[in-house]
Amino acid sequence: MLIEKKTVATINQEKVSKITFKNDNNYSASFFNFGGYIHSITIPYKKNLYEKEDILLGYENFNQYTKDQSYLNCIVGRVCNRISNSNFFLNNKKYNLFSNAGFHHLHGGKEGFNKKIWKIKSLDQTSNRISCVLEYISPHLEEGYPGELECKVTYSLTNKNEFIIDFVAETHHDTIINLTNHNYWNFHGHKNRYQNILNHFVKINAKLYCESDEDLIPTGRLLNVKKTKFDFFLGKMIDKTILENQAIDTCFCIDNFDKKIKVVGSVYSDLTKMGAIFYSDQPGLQFYTGNMMSDRYSGKYSRSYGKQFGLCFEPQLFPDAINHSNFISPILHKGEKYNSRIIMELRNDF
Repeated sequence: MLIEKKTVATINQEKVSKITFKNDNNYSASFFNFGGYIHSITIPYKKNLYEKEDILLGYENFNQYTKDQSYLNCIVGRVCNRISNSNFFLNNKKYNLFSNAGFHHLHGGKEGFNKKIWKIKSLDQTSNRISCVLEYISPHLEEGYPGELECKVTYSLTNKNEFIIDFVAETHHDTIINLTNHNYWNFHGHKNRYQNILNHFVKINAKLYCESDEDLIPTGRLLNVKKTKFDFFLGKMIDKTILENQAIDTCFCIDNFDKKIKVVGSVYSDLTKMGAIFYSDQPGLQFYTGNMMSDRYSGKYSRSYGKQFGLCFEPQLFPDAINHSNFISPILHKGEKYNSRIIMELRNDF
């Protein structure tokens, strides 16, 4: 197993590093301590372990990540997804947040966790795992959120070909929290099978989904996926009909949720047979088909991405949960610890 670390920029007198992990099976991942942006994840072909595909979208150079507005593979917080009307009540006090999605608050606000420089606390290696611990301390009332919040995010790559993200947070004052990863996957890769996300097979372990309004704010109702375009329970291929009419940007309700790590879904390319099985201990999985992506991105390997060139699987609490009493609460009390884990089991044999 291999760890590489190199400085790529200095922002506000703080160094930004690019860290690369490589396991014994020629799987690799690279990321920055700026926003936790993951630059690449590569999977070797089953028939030739020395030929690999980079199956994440990403920018050609680091500076583009500092200007990114699409949350391309970053840490999303303090609260991911949407908060209606950019406000909430906690302990009978109203808190106003920054509106960056119409009247609503999205993915942490004007300058969320994806635009912070995280401190590299440690780099660790054992015979079967490489890990990096990133830390960011969010001050009281940053973006309007109450409470100083101490956050640690650990990125790990194992010899079981798992990329693992562990979120841990503690607060000095009651607050709300909902952290996730916003990877844009395209398991067709960047070589000769490169295209948009058509021909990905998607399976989601959910019989219900969160109904939402035209602003993608949950109504509070949980609806059955049967006989709707949201039915991925047995799995189906992404085709043109799925990508029509605003496609999908929806939170699914994980079946038999019990706070334990379990399979929440899977995705693979029918062209490369590469993909991932996703595990999480969260009740929701936001599935996004890239329908609000920009028309053009200067991507890696001189590729030009566009709308629906990446898909996101974002394990999390339900959106706008603080404003829905029937949703699992996002409140983190002083003295409690927030934990969330995402395991992405990378495979080349679907």
